[in-house]
Amino acid sequence: MTVPLAMSQNGATTTTAIGVLPIKRLAFRIGEGDWADTSMVADDVQVRFKLALSGIPKLP
Repeated sequence: MTVPLAMSQNGATTTTAIGVLPIKRLAFRIGEGDWADTSMVADDVQVRFKLALSGIPKLP
């Protein structure tokens, strides 16, 4: 799986990675039984993430 993300350098050793990953939740068995009804919760969802990474030296 390829995950699109944007990375930015903050200071000498801190990097932030931000991205959005669209998934079909039922393909990953997220929501079964009553929660499988897509009229209540859509099958297409977006997973948004923000990672703060430390110890990564600044790129040249």
